[in-house]
Amino acid sequence: MNIWGFMIVKDEADILGQTIESLLRYGGFSKIFIFDNNSKDDTFEVAQRFASDRLSVSKLDETYSDDLKYEMVYRHSEIFSHSDWFAILDGDEIYTESQTQVIEFATTHNFNCIEHNTAQFYFTEKDISLDFDRSKPAAEQRPYYLLNYGEPRIFKFSEGLRLNTTQVKGRSPLLKISPRKLLIYHFQYRSAQQLEKRLRNRIENNKSSNNWGHVRSSRLDDYIVPAKHLHRFNGTITAGLPKNSNLYKIRDNAAYTMANLNWLKKNDALTKEQLTFFLATKWQRLLRKIW
Repeated sequence: MNIWGFMIVKDEADILGQTIESLLRYGGFSKIFIFDNNSKDDTFEVAQRFASDRLSVSKLDETYSDDLKYEMVYRHSEIFSHSDWFAILDGDEIYTESQTQVIEFATTHNFNCIEHNTAQFYFTEKDISLDFDRSKPAAEQRPYYLLNYGEPRIFKFSEGLRLNTTQVKGRSPLLKISPRKLLIYHFQYRSAQQLEKRLRNRIENNKSSNNWGHVRSSRLDDYIVPAKHLHRFNGTITAGLPKNSNLYKIRDNAAYTMANLNWLKKNDALTKEQLTFFLATKWQRLLRKIW
């Protein structure tokens, strides 16, 4: 069995080194393919420093879309054999545990798809600085998080199945999803400068693809989450919301979107009291918010 990794990356130079180090440590990859998608920073040069027989780096001059991630996999279909797996990687997602063990579990139990268990780290009012030092561990600089998201990212290769975004995001019945997930750390909010560039790239890309239709605001303040609504990283990850989190009282923010809350609900990560939020009407929510 081989495990192949595929990453399309743009303007992630500040975090990419930490990401690649984690992939090489925990991924068990036979090879990782990194495609630089017209970065304006030194992303390509950072990736090149890791180039080896286990990691290749090339430039990709194509307009990004979610489907392009899968297209790059199938452009390399000649390397696959029947028992192989592949992973869709992101430049700001750090592996934290053995991918091989998670795949072995899925293989043993006849699953062909594995989801990420994603701890997302956020800006808060307690951050000492909104700068980011690429030489220091990301979790030391952005220590506040919620385990509040996950999507299918690791797949068993099949000649009769050509994946696309619609199938994956829709959890097609063709995907037999393993109950055992792979824990990763997602650092999409790292510095004020990085976030500004990230939002600008996504808003520009939306003109042709609407890949990030949910991205509306370009104001930094809209991405700062009150620390009391998050967990603080201490070397391990805590599931669920902080104790006594009241969904009726918490204002909308980057960590508590309905997509995030629905994921928490689906994964049994909410208390009975928190679950009543989903059953309440608009007026009931308003009354509970006031009183």
